[in-house]
Order: sequence, then structure tokens, then C-alpha cells
Amino acid sequence: MKAIILVGGEGTRLRPLTLHRLKSMVPMAGRPFLEYQFALLRRHHVREITLSICHKPDLIRRAFGSGKKYGVTLHYATEDKPLGTAGAIKNAERYVAGGREPVAVLNGDELTDWDFTRMAAFHQKHGALITIGLTWIADPTSYGLVLFNSRGRVTRFVEKPSLDEARSHWINSGLYIFNPRAFTLIPEGAAYSAERELFPNVLKQGECVCAYAGRHYWKDIGTPAKYHQAHIDILEGRLPMLPVGTPWRGKHRLRIGRACRLHQTARLYDPGIIGDNCQVGEEAQIGEFAVLGRRVKVEPRAVLQRCVIWDEVVVGEGARLTGCLVGAGCRIGRYAQVSPGAVLGDNAVIPDYSQV
Repeated sequence: MKAIILVGGEGTRLRPLTLHRLKSMVPMAGRPFLEYQFALLRRHHVREITLSICHKPDLIRRAFGSGKKYGVTLHYATEDKPLGTAGAIKNAERYVAGGREPVAVLNGDELTDWDFTRMAAFHQKHGALITIGLTWIADPTSYGLVLFNSRGRVTRFVEKPSLDEARSHWINSGLYIFNPRAFTLIPEGAAYSAERELFPNVLKQGECVCAYAGRHYWKDIGTPAKYHQAHIDILEGRLPMLPVGTPWRGKHRLRIGRACRLHQTARLYDPGIIGDNCQVGEEAQIGEFAVLGRRVKVEPRAVLQRCVIWDEVVVGEGARLTGCLVGAGCRIGRYAQVSPGAVLGDNAVIPDYSQV
């Protein structure tokens, strides 16, 4: 198979963390998020990937290049104007068309260990034109609900149902398998939604649309709360697939990068990650579920708990950060307090003795 990853969105729900980068490029436990999707596809022998982009295309080209570094070959399909999910898939057709093999399609904001090998086998066995991957979720009201019969064929779609309409908890996970013929049913150069237009229209035409219900780890990282929770899930070992290294198991789950300077009186708790070239000062505390990027400086007696800190942040003496997200290059003043749920964009400055 070849694959298409849809990375066209602006990541508005994740702002201010996405003001200067794409959602698919945010760091996840110290690695660019897209690396997780590259690793997932490699695991299922997919080596040729097209990134379908609209917002800031040059940024993502510079970051990922040819893909050789990640063990894949990358193509870039750029939209001049937003084309919607199906339109973006159609725009990438020239890089995946020409063969009989099905094409995997992923949204670029999903952290998952999805089994594309089994899904593709299911797709082929049922002779489906399109197979939609489904994830079970307790509250489906913010997602697209997919109803299907005992043979695995989709019978109905309900977009963002109310609690009364939620007859099932199986939602569209944004993971698909397309037969090449499915691309011919998408209009060229027009804004077209997969969820609201393509899938219902194909179903009305009597085509075989199947549902593959997977009990895999799946997380939409599109909001600060979900992005933060994804880090905790990784550190707790709930995601059994990482771009590098092994999943988090055992008692001592603290990963410390290269060339770090950690004062002998600093207290470090696991699970957690300390990136390369970090400095942790005298009597500072790096508590459980803390993730530090590269070149982070934590000054004496500062306390960090359950927070995600991006690169080149300075945390002042005696500062206390709890349950927050801190963008790259931020400066946290002496004895400042950053409370749970706070989200600081890149280069934010929190003055001494302040509270956020």
C-alpha cells in the first residue's frame, strides 16, 4: 500500500501552540508528531507517503524533506485553497494512483497503533470500495457516528450526534482504506467533505462501504487537554508503539537525554522525559509525568509536575509549574506559579512572583 496523510488544518483548537507550527509538527514526548505516523505506516510495510497540505506547506517541507531520515519516501500535494477532507485526498491522487493496491488515508492529528495490515485484509475480503476505521468512545457527541450491520457494512452516518441520537459509540476515527476507483467519485479541484458528502453519497449509490471496528489505542490530539493526556498515555505505556525506543514498562521509567547537567541534589521522579542538553539546578524537582524538551534550564528549587515543556524554556528559581503546557523559548520568572490547564505559546514571558 501507499498512504496519504491529511495535514492541511491550521490547528486552531490547539492554539497558541500552533501559531507558528502545524498541528502535525508539535512535539510528542520529544519527537515531532508525524514521526509516530511514519513509524506506524512503516510497521505495516507502507514506505511511500503523500502529505496533503494547505496551511504553511514550506514549513513542513523543510522539516521532513524527502523522508529518508524517517525510513519513508515523502511526496507533497499542496492545495492553493482549502479543499476539505475528500478534496485533499483527491489532490493527492497523482502520487498514489496507477495501481490496483488500496490506499491508506490518515488524518494528521491522530495518535494510534492502528493495525492497517488487518484492516487492509478486511477491506479486500469484503470487496469494499471504502473501509472506514472505527474507534469506540464513551462520549461520541463530538465525532461522526457510523452505524453498521453484522456483515460489517455501513448503514448510516450521524455527524456529531446528540446524546439522544447516539445509538452507538463507534465513531469515524479518520483512518480509511480507499480502492483506487473511489478517487474517481471525488470532484476535481472542488471543496468536498469525506464525512459529510463523499461517504453518504457513495452509500446512496449502493457501493460497498465497510466499517472496521478496531480496539486499538487512538487519541485525537487536537485540543490542549487531549494533547496533554496523550503524553500521559505514552508515559503510562498505553501506546505500544513509538518512533524510537521501546514502550514504557517496568519501574524506572525516566529517560534522560544526552549532555544533561543535573545537580546532585535535584530530585527526579518517574515516569518522565528530560531532553538533550537540559540543566536542572540545586534542589529542583522534576515530578512524575513531566516532559522536558531540549536545552531546558530549570533553576534551583523550581518544581515541575505533570507538565509538558518544549525546547529552550527557562524556569526561574523557585517557580512552580503544575499540569500545564509551555511552548518553546518561554521564560518563567522566579517564584512564578503556572497552574493546571494553562497553555503558554512560544516565547511567552511570565514575570517574577506572578501567577497564571
